[in-house]
Amino acid sequence: MAALTIRDVPETLHAWLKRQAQAHRRSVNQEVIALLEGVHGKNCAPRGPKPEDKMAAIMAISRRCAALPVQDRRSEDEILGYDQNGMPKSP
Repeated sequence: MAALTIRDVPETLHAWLKRQAQAHRRSVNQEVIALLEGVHGKNCAPRGPKPEDKMAAIMAISRRCAALPVQDRRSEDEILGYDQNGMPKSP
């Protein structure tokens, strides 16, 4: 097993590590390893869906919406209350 030595650790950081280790019932060494493994896992994990997967999901939603029945036959301008110039109609 490889060994790692960390020198010149600020006292506040060392105290925090000791508290974390006690809270998790680990040695300081085990706590450092757990923290490093957590950071390593975050950096190596996939960062979410690929752009092409996102686009496929968006297109699937679009197709489902397009297949829905029309509930209101008015135009968008009529629904929003815009006049022929695209301005809101005054009350």
